[in-house]
Amino acid sequence: MSPIETGPFFGIELSPSMLNTQGGPRRNERGQIVRPDNSPIPRLYSSGELGSIYSYLYQGTGNIGECLAFGRISGRNAAAESPRD
Repeated sequence: MSPIETGPFFGIELSPSMLNTQGGPRRNERGQIVRPDNSPIPRLYSSGELGSIYSYLYQGTGNIGECLAFGRISGRNAAAESPRD
């Protein structure tokens, strides 16, 4: 990392909060978005709680673990894809 030395610099205030989608596209255990027949859509991944493994049901604070786990799972699988020509 290296410092950013020239401005202008801007900032915003952030505060912790939890939101969830209560549904979304379905995904498989590799983080791939799947069609209604459960076949994966090539090169389309989901992370966080979008397309939650809990479906439309929400378990209190359950999204935190899901966001961490599927961020890593989806990221690794997407990075392992072969480059496009």
